[in-house]
Parts: sequence; C-alpha cells; structure tokens
Amino acid sequence: MNGVVLPAGAAPVDISAHRNNTGTSTEGHPVGGEGFDGYGRTYPAGILDGIAGTLDLPPGWRSGVPDNVTCEGQRITLPGTGAVTALHVVGAATYGNVQDVLRLRTPDGTSTDLLVGLSDALSLRPLPGETCCAEGDHLLDAEGEAIADARPHLWQTTVHCRAAASCSVLELPYNPDLHLFGVWVVREAAA
Repeated sequence: MNGVVLPAGAAPVDISAHRNNTGTSTEGHPVGGEGFDGYGRTYPAGILDGIAGTLDLPPGWRSGVPDNVTCEGQRITLPGTGAVTALHVVGAATYGNVQDVLRLRTPDGTSTDLLVGLSDALSLRPLPGETCCAEGDHLLDAEGEAIADARPHLWQTTVHCRAAASCSVLELPYNPDLHLFGVWVVREAAA
C-alpha cells in the first residue's frame, strides 16, 4: 500500500456534486442511514487521512457528509480538452468484486466504453491491474463500533482507452455496488 499513485498527466474530475454516499465515519459516531454498504457499515475515517487531499474530500467528510459516489447513472463533466487516453479511479465495491462499463461521451454523441473493475472493500487481494491505496485494521458497524475481524481496503486502477477520443462527459453505470472516491482523466499532450 502506497497511497494514491496517479498516472502522468492525470487531471482530477470534479465529482463533488455527485457524492451521494457516506463511506467513512469515526468510532463511536455512527453516520446513520445506509452507510457504505447499505447496512450502516463504514470505513474508519482515519484510513483516508493520508489521501483525503488527493481525493478532494469535502469538509466534514469524517462526520457523515457524503464522501463517495454510488454509481447511479450520473453524467459528469470532464476537465480539459483533447483526446482522452486513460481514466484512473479510486474506490471499492460492495457485495463482491464488481466490473462495469464507465462510458466516455464526445460532444457529437459517440462514446468509448471502459470496463472498470474494483475489488470488494473487504477483499484481501486486488484484481489484476489494481492496487491498494488505503487499508484499515477494522470496519465500523451501524452503531459506530469496531468490527475487528474485517479489514477494509480502498483500491485504485487505471484503464486505458483503445483509441483516444475527445470526450467531454463521463457517464457512470447504474450499479449501486460500485463506489468511487476519486476519478482522474488523462488526455493526450497538445502537440
């Protein structure tokens, strides 16, 4: 585990308006509601301390403010111009490892499909091409109590486009088991 490792030229995608899930909390302070997994369980907030700035987590993220995006078909504007060559994501899945299509859309309506896979938050090993960027020694239950035998992870992966395209929008799938804490886009360098 070595924190978030971004590909060269990666630009952050502003997902702040789309954060709709609370995935972190502090011990003794339950977040209420569904938590990260739909049953009130959350990551202990301290495991994200070293990467919170990179993830651009919102103020109050440690105390119940939504800090990740549960994929529900959101359309997110991408930064910059030029052809997209790769997409980097930080997140985790719930209820098993998840693979789904994130779609890059061009202004003329064409699209590039990228199959993104993320391991379950409680998986002990990453999927091929994925690395761990944060790990905890316990999970928190709905009452804010530690579940000592659960070791949560946050995963990162980069997916490269087969052919670069001048995309301006990222369309997420409808898959509530896929959670994104951060997204970055890599574009071709201007000639």
